[in-house]
Amino acid sequence: MNNESRMFRFGLLLTLPATVIFLLFNYYPFISSLYYSFTQWDGINKPIFIGLKNYKDLFHDQAMLHGGLHTLYIVIFGIIISNPLSLLLALLLDKPFRTKSILRTAFYLPVIISLVVVSIVWNFLLKYDGVMNAVQTGLGLGAYTQDWLGSIHYALGMIIMISVWQGTGFGAVIYLAGLQSIPKEILEASQIDGASGWRKVIYIIIPLIMPVVTICTFFGLVGSLKMFDLPFVLTNGGPGDATLTIAQAIYNFAFVNQTYGYSTAAGIVFMIICLIVTTLQLRFTRKMEVEL
Repeated sequence: MNNESRMFRFGLLLTLPATVIFLLFNYYPFISSLYYSFTQWDGINKPIFIGLKNYKDLFHDQAMLHGGLHTLYIVIFGIIISNPLSLLLALLLDKPFRTKSILRTAFYLPVIISLVVVSIVWNFLLKYDGVMNAVQTGLGLGAYTQDWLGSIHYALGMIIMISVWQGTGFGAVIYLAGLQSIPKEILEASQIDGASGWRKVIYIIIPLIMPVVTICTFFGLVGSLKMFDLPFVLTNGGPGDATLTIAQAIYNFAFVNQTYGYSTAAGIVFMIICLIVTTLQLRFTRKMEVEL
C-alpha cells in the first residue's frame, strides 16, 4: 500500500464520525418521514401501512386547499409589494444625506425583532379596542372601525401588510449592497448619455443588480411559502380558516389532530411544491442577469 492510499484511508477515518452524525440527523429522518407518510400513525402506537391514501386525501382536504390558496396570496402580494418597496427604499437610502445611517438602522430593526414580539405589538394596534381604531375615532372616522384581525374580509390582508412591513428592511439592505457594487463609471457614463431618474433605474441599475433581485426574490418567496409565526400568533389561522397557511395546516394535522402520518405526507408534498416554485423562480431571474 503506497503512501497516497494510506493518506486517503486516514482521511476517510477522520471524516467518519462527522459523516455518521450527518447521515443520522439528516438522511435518516428524511427516509423515515417517507415511510411514515405511507402510514396511519398517531405518534405513539405502531404505524399502520396504508399506501397512498394520505396523499390521495390531501388533494380533497379543505384545510390544505384553503391553506394553499392563502399561502399563494401571501406569496404573490408579498413579492409584488415587498420587492419593489425594498428596492425603492434602497434607492432612497443610497443617496447622500446626514441621517441615512440612522434611517438604515430604523428600517432594519423590524427584521431583527422576533416575529412573536412583532405579532403581539400588531395585535395591540389592530384589535377592536386597539390603537388603530382609536385613531380613526379621534379623526371622526369611527364608522370605519373594524376588528381587523377578527374579520374574514380583512384578517389575511393585515397578515400580508405586517409581513411586508417586517421584511422590507431586509430586502433593502441586500439591494443597498447591490447598488453600492455598481461601478461609478457606468452610472456617470449613463448620465452623460442622458439617462436620468427612472430611466436610469429601469434601464441601467436594475439590469446590473439582477443577481441581487434573484436573491431578494428567492428569500421573499421562501419566507412567504413557509409563513407560520404571524398567522399562528395573531389569529391562529382564524377567523374560521381565513388566515390558515400550508405550514399551519401541517402543524395542525400533527399536533392538533394527532395524525402524524398524514402530516408527514402533507410536509413532503409541500417540500416538493417549494422545490418546484423556487427552481422556476431561480431559472427565470437568472436568465435576466447581466455580466459586468
